[in-house]
Amino acid sequence: VPVAADVTVGDLPVRHTGLTPAGIEGLQESSTAQNIKAQQVRQISQEELEDRFLHAHDDHNLLKKHANEQEEKIKR
Repeated sequence: VPVAADVTVGDLPVRHTGLTPAGIEGLQESSTAQNIKAQQVRQISQEELEDRFLHAHDDHNLLKKHANEQEEKIKR
């Protein structure tokens, strides 16, 4: 199963400071970017989404286990 590229790699945090004309334009661009991302997600098969979810779930469980082990070491 080929690994799809992370579509969020180029994303940068954005702070909206008000609805000035430039701010409104920024919100419109933001909506367009969201629509593009939504289309990309729709193109991913259910099997691929399930696979990604299970990998993320497994990674989460491993990290949680490691964090708990570290906390136990600290307590000792």
